[in-house]
Amino acid sequence: MERQSVEKVGEWRHLLASLRGAGVEPYPHSFTVEHSIKALNELRRQALLDPWLGATIRTAGRVTDVRRHPNVVFIDLYEDGARFQVMADPKLPILEHVWRGDFIGVEGPLVKTQRGDYAVKASSIVLLAKAVQPLPEWGKVDRSSPFYMRYRSVAMVLDLQLRWRVAARARLIQAFREAMWRRGFLEIPTPVLQPIYGGAAARPFTTKIWAIDEEWYLRISPELYLKRYIIAGFPKVFEIGPQFRNEDIDALHNPEFWSLEAYQAYADYKDIMRLTEEVVYEAVRAVLGTGVVKYREWSINLSPPWRRVTLHDALREFAGVDPDRLTDDDIKERLRGLQVPLRVYNRGVALVKLFEKLVEKKLVQPTFVLDYPEESTPLCKPHREKPGLVERFEAFVGGLEVANAYTELNDPVKQYEFFAREEELFPKDEAHPLDWDFVEELSFGMPPTGGVGIGVDRLAMIITNAESIKDVIPYPIVSRRSLVEG
Repeated sequence: MERQSVEKVGEWRHLLASLRGAGVEPYPHSFTVEHSIKALNELRRQALLDPWLGATIRTAGRVTDVRRHPNVVFIDLYEDGARFQVMADPKLPILEHVWRGDFIGVEGPLVKTQRGDYAVKASSIVLLAKAVQPLPEWGKVDRSSPFYMRYRSVAMVLDLQLRWRVAARARLIQAFREAMWRRGFLEIPTPVLQPIYGGAAARPFTTKIWAIDEEWYLRISPELYLKRYIIAGFPKVFEIGPQFRNEDIDALHNPEFWSLEAYQAYADYKDIMRLTEEVVYEAVRAVLGTGVVKYREWSINLSPPWRRVTLHDALREFAGVDPDRLTDDDIKERLRGLQVPLRVYNRGVALVKLFEKLVEKKLVQPTFVLDYPEESTPLCKPHREKPGLVERFEAFVGGLEVANAYTELNDPVKQYEFFAREEELFPKDEAHPLDWDFVEELSFGMPPTGGVGIGVDRLAMIITNAESIKDVIPYPIVSRRSLVEG
């Protein structure tokens, strides 16, 4: 690999030296753009370019195609998801040095071609950045190739669908922020490095703080720190950002993923249901212009209100299973038949596993599943009317879990007991760690609170009809070894 790198750099050095020897600087410092490719393309789309004919255009972009003819050279310029055509005289000396991938600046009048299309007729062309490796043919990329993952920035140029999905995810994040700000929530940061990871049951990434000689962790959730802000007297807080879980990599999971987490004082999970369905609908409409999305073979309507169903009723309706009549042996037998291992059996946790296996994929239209077994989480307040359950909901869209929420536990004694129970019920790598510092802070008082975590990447998958989370995350985690071998 090192030898190949040296050889490549040697080729690049020779190419750049030949350019400079011909009086062409391959990397000038700047270029003034007066008319963006995107603006020109939009005027063309709206049939508003005719008044500009003959006007001098000064624009810049990446070369995606060069078509050379005896009397004219056509260049396609690409920038910000849009393309526009340039015409040039083959005698322009710079053209012998221009190929796919180069960034160029162009100045000249706007004209119509013989075919009736619009083009900038270049009176001058300036090389702005030399692509020492020519760009592959625009619009043609093998999504299964290692190239597609290894050179992700290039893939976003070649594959307009990938670029659109990445941009849609970014706009979704912005729209979520705006929806939360409109409701008076304060976006407030939480630590990414934490001495005790918490807020979910997941394996963390571990690191070392050398200055204090301690092992710390990348956060798996901002939950416990956002609750600290509620304790501190901030009534409505949220954060949108990355979380890190050292677990699965598959179509629905990436070890680094983005979420929106929000907490509201004096609210419960019913209030948070309304918040969730409203902000998801508003954010999706802001991105797509509609609240109805096409995902796989389904048309999904995200308009509130979403359906509400208890976990027990969902098992009855979608799986034909009555949890009240199942014995523990029945549950164990069903899980064995579904090939779902449980290292430690617990009835409540086992029922949730049954639900995940038998019901989740059937929840296509937006649905809140509520009232989970008490053992399913140590951070949720016990149900006010149903012993053995907690006031928790999960939201499902297109058969995917997209949100998880609680009426938050604010009793420090119960919080300590629930943390301790976790350590007894589950193996160490599956249990939520006991965070004594959080329990002590809770002991100073936290008002009744509702909280939610919304999965940004899975929602981005749904609204862009993506098959894999890798299709919406700009730089997903993939094996470096597989990329090098490919």
